[in-house]
Parts: sequence; C-alpha cells; structure tokens
Amino acid sequence: MIVKKLAVPLINEKILQQAEHVYIATAAISDAGFDFIRTRIPTKTKMDIVTGLDGLTSPGVLKRIWKHYQDRITVRIYTRNIFHANLYIFEQPFRKSVGFTGSGAVTLEGLKDHEEIFNKVTDAKEIEALLSWYTSFYEFSEPLTEEMILEYERIYPVMKQREIISRQEKEQFIELTTRGFSWDAIKFKNQYFKREDYQVLSRVNAIADTEDARAARLAVQSKLLSLHEQILPSVTRLKLHAAAPVVSSIELQDQPEGILRSIGLQYGRSEGTLKRYSETARPDDFMTLQVVLQPKDIGLWLYIGKPHGSQEDRTYFRQRMLEEDYRKTFFSLLTTLGTGYWIEVAGEQKPVESFQQADALGEFIQADNWQYYRFVIGRNYTVGDAAIANDVLLKTIEQEFTKLVSLYQHMKDTTHDQA
Repeated sequence: MIVKKLAVPLINEKILQQAEHVYIATAAISDAGFDFIRTRIPTKTKMDIVTGLDGLTSPGVLKRIWKHYQDRITVRIYTRNIFHANLYIFEQPFRKSVGFTGSGAVTLEGLKDHEEIFNKVTDAKEIEALLSWYTSFYEFSEPLTEEMILEYERIYPVMKQREIISRQEKEQFIELTTRGFSWDAIKFKNQYFKREDYQVLSRVNAIADTEDARAARLAVQSKLLSLHEQILPSVTRLKLHAAAPVVSSIELQDQPEGILRSIGLQYGRSEGTLKRYSETARPDDFMTLQVVLQPKDIGLWLYIGKPHGSQEDRTYFRQRMLEEDYRKTFFSLLTTLGTGYWIEVAGEQKPVESFQQADALGEFIQADNWQYYRFVIGRNYTVGDAAIANDVLLKTIEQEFTKLVSLYQHMKDTTHDQA
C-alpha cells in the first residue's frame, strides 16, 4: 500500500499510540521529527534508531537522547558507508507489527511536509525480513557516545551552512531558468541597477578571480556608494547610522566558500552607541537595515545579528517571545508590514501573512539558532519591478525602511532594556 504522508497513518490509525517497540533506520533526525514520534508513543515504549549522520541529524536531539532517554531510546551510528535508508517498524499488541519503507527521514519535512513516498507492510514474513535487514545494520553500527556528540557538534555548523547555501542556490537557479524569467524581457533603461550589475553575482562571475571580474564588482560597489549618498538623509531621519564599512565586502576571501552571493548597504546603531552598551556589559546590538543586491532582485531587509554571532540578543528575544503580551505586539508589528514581506528563521522563509495567530509566529521563532542560521525580515523586488525603477527607488527604500524601523526599535529595546 502506497502512503504519501507517513504522519497520516501514524496518527489516524493510532500506530504510534499502540506501539510497544519502535525500530527506525533513517538518514536524518530533526528535533521536531523526533518529538513528533516520541511524544505520541507510550512512555514505556522502547525505541531503537540507526542513522548515519549523512542527512544532517540535529546534534541537539542526540544530546537530549543521551541525557534523558537512554533508559528506553537507543541510537547507533552507521559509519561504514553513506546511510540513506528510511525504515519504520512498529510492534503492536497481540504480536502484530506494521512497517513502512520509503524516502522520508525522521523530520517534519520527511514525515508530513515534503513530497515523499512510503510502502506500508503488514505481512508477517515481510516484517520479519525487514527486521532482519534492520538488525544487520544495527549490529554493525557504533553506539552513540558523549564524545561522538561533542565532536559532531563542532562540525555541524559548517555542514548546516553548506546545506542552506546549496538549497538557496538551487532556488535561485530555478527562479532564473524554469519560471518564465528572461533577462531580454526586462527594460533596463529606467532601472538604477542594470543587467551587468546583477550578473556580477551570477554563478560564473561570483567565483571569478580575474581583473575584469574585480573591475565589475568595483563598479557595482561604486554604484551602491552613490545610492548610499542619496538615501543618507532618509536614513538619518530614521535615526540610523551607516555601518563601517557601509558597503559589504566584495573580496572573495571574505565570502563563504569564496562565492560572492550578494552586495549591500548596511545601517544600524552608531559605533559609539554600540561601544557604550559593550562597556556596560549589555549585549551588542548588531541589527541592521540593509539594501541587498542579489542575482535577480533587490532585498530591503532587517537583518538580526551578525553571522554566527549575537547570541545574547537572539537568545533573549526568543525568551521574550514566550511572553504573551510581547508576542502579540511583535505579531501585530510584523503582520502590519503587509503582503510581500517574509520572515526567515532556521533556514525557512515564510510570508508574514501566513501567520494567522501570534502563537504560530512564536512557535516558528523558537526554532531560531544563532549558531547555524540567519534571522531576517524583509521583502525582495525582482529585477525590472517598477518599484525599483530609477525615479522611485529612493522613495521605495525610504517607505520600506520606515516600516522596518518599527520592528527594529521594538527588538532593539528588547535586547537593551534588560540590563
């Protein structure tokens, strides 16, 4: 029997609720996927798991299992080859069992969100064969140890960032090639940024280490500096200050994996203000409002924190989002931004209008992790959009920055009024 969403039979047929022993072989485990199963099986149910860590299992879930569930949940790591199998076997009362083989790992995406396929197995002999296959890998896997978790935690951030970047590059490729996008259909005459400006960030040019490529990047940098001079009065009225430097680096050695994926302007608090907060032991506020040039669009963003930093700010904000009144205020400010705006947390980007309740937004934000992900709120204007034409670009930036400043001020006060 073919199953598209494994979560459906697991819940509707009470498979998890009735499970007496669970056997799982999986390519990856996320915290949410693990909790989906753990919270629905009886507290006395044993669970044995084999994974290969090839699909980016969360180090947090491994640590939780090691600290809190060793009495009933066992994890073993298969290291002899890439492990990409996904098998679920549930032993049930009266010596019955049900199994599922398929493509979905122990993540919410694999269990219910992505397009996966599973085959449901109930025949006793087939279950026995699957369990025999499972046992062969279980026995030749390494027991999970605290040392293994610590070492995996050290390399996980780099692996996760590669996964996120790879996914984002795939999305850009799809946008540029399969969704009706055509450079030739765009009229650049009235556009501030021209085709050659965007194509500085194309896959080929973004890694080119030649004099011509560098000259093209310098030309875009100069154009952004000119734009900065034009929008500076509006930025000053909003009580923002240019970052130092105001234009992000165009040097390949400063880019992740040596690939120039974007160039932008950055505005936030003055250096003097940041220094005063640092001297009073308050967490540094590295939130910035940004104008970001990407391969086929311009982003107007509120970027919270700096890459792999700002732990105090983001941790404290996440804690405040647990408070009902604060959560409702932030929800109101965010959703007032309107259609076209999105919020990106934990590598997932959602339109602001997709949140119908403050609690849903709060749950989404709790997935934030400063070590692995960026936290951004903003909107993008596709190349050729009338809103970024030469005669209205400054007005568009001012309008959108004015909207984002309300959120900026709210989050700024969150992080710095705590001392």
